[in-house]
Amino acid sequence: MTRNRTRAALLGAIIPAFLLGACVNNPFGSGFAATDERVTAISGNQQDPSDGPINRFAQFDDIPIPVDAEMDLGQTLILGSAEGWIGRLSLDTGYGMTDMYAFYEQEMPRFGWEQVTTVRARISTMTYQRGPRIATITLQPTMTRGTLVDFTVAPARTQGGVPIPPPRS
Repeated sequence: MTRNRTRAALLGAIIPAFLLGACVNNPFGSGFAATDERVTAISGNQQDPSDGPINRFAQFDDIPIPVDAEMDLGQTLILGSAEGWIGRLSLDTGYGMTDMYAFYEQEMPRFGWEQVTTVRARISTMTYQRGPRIATITLQPTMTRGTLVDFTVAPARTQGGVPIPPPRS
């Protein structure tokens, strides 16, 4: 009985949120992605060739996104917006593991993220902190020379409401 009530409550919350989401502007609307001081257009499916590229990553202006990355909507779950978002952003890139590791190692500090730790292996993990948030990047090779990139962003551990700074080397 409790399981049925839980399902009903969950569906009662999800369905209206889904329907309401269809009524508002798409946060993944057209635009550009910034990497450092330069702005690089993100290519993707176009509604109309004269409209220019659609930027499905417009709300993620606080992390670097490789050009031509594809969002895996089945694995992505984002809560919040702008620089306060948390959740998981899953990307499929056409770049190799070595290139993606170097890309994030170079670009994350440019976006204000400070490296906490890294593990470089067949499946690599990089952890960064920026203010009150922690970003964990997992890089995994695909069968076709690309890399799956999973960003998991969550609130940093706090001590008395103040974020604990990353350890210094």
